[in-house]
Amino acid sequence: DFECGEEVEMSFMKNGKWLGVAYRVRKELLGGRALFPHVLVKNCAIEFNFGQREDTYFSVPPGFTFIQHLPVAERVRGTLGPKSKAECEILMMVGLPAAGKTTWAVKHAAANPSKKYNILGTNAIMDKMRVMGLRRQRNYAGRWDVLIQQATQCLNRLIQIAARKKRNYILDQVRWPRGGPVV
Repeated sequence: DFECGEEVEMSFMKNGKWLGVAYRVRKELLGGRALFPHVLVKNCAIEFNFGQREDTYFSVPPGFTFIQHLPVAERVRGTLGPKSKAECEILMMVGLPAAGKTTWAVKHAAANPSKKYNILGTNAIMDKMRVMGLRRQRNYAGRWDVLIQQATQCLNRLIQIAARKKRNYILDQVRWPRGGPVV
């Protein structure tokens, strides 16, 4: 809700049930930038209707409208990725361990949001491998080799997938255990 005063309110409904206001952000903090819907889930499938379907699962609350029903002139387009593989960028980090490659990669990706870099490396994978909010390193005491092997297998698979996608990547992997990456 952009019309509720000095703040923008973000609220949610699930299957017609009002879940209330989740966030409030001062308009001045947005600096005229658009907000884009995003949901992060794990091990489940969800479906959204932003107005593209004629039939709705529930009635829309008064004063609200589907994003799809906004006039095109009022919509803000998100950044686009590369149009062809020739336009894609792949940056490969090279250097000694603990030289700051990962730090540089994260800062470079943050400084260039329009490029939408995907950072690929076992460290990035292990950061995503959490059990009950804790990094897996703590849960794998004495089995570090198992964790590294799993992360390396994931990375090899991600590199195979990346080769088929039109995206920008930063490869942040110092060394390749046991025979190198599968490309």
